[in-house]
Amino acid sequence: MLIAKEVTKEYKSGEQTLAVLKNVSFDVPQGSFIAIVGPSGSGKTTLLGLLAGLDRPTRGTVMLEDVDLGALDENARARLRGEKIGFVFQTFQLIPTLTALENVQVPLELRGTAGAEDRAKDLLERV
Repeated sequence: MLIAKEVTKEYKSGEQTLAVLKNVSFDVPQGSFIAIVGPSGSGKTTLLGLLAGLDRPTRGTVMLEDVDLGALDENARARLRGEKIGFVFQTFQLIPTLTALENVQVPLELRGTAGAEDRAKDLLERV
């Protein structure tokens, strides 16, 4: 389960404080899919970054499977992202100088997947 509880994100610039998210709370049961929609500037990207552990909330908590993402160090959050979190983007996030196979293989290798090339080939055959 993913739980956001009273999540607030603020950015400071000198004396000014800009609250991008204010007290956002919701639960996403395991196995569910969600869509985050809203107008430009409404905080969607900021919220996604907090839910993925890319950033920490100013206040509030983000829990994934009973783990408080804000309490983890950067390395632990990166490991958790690699194992538990996925995003579907509107545009492909591919490295243009790599082949399709290499674009699939590189994340598998970074994750330490044994037989990354064979796994990448298998995944590409499925699509």
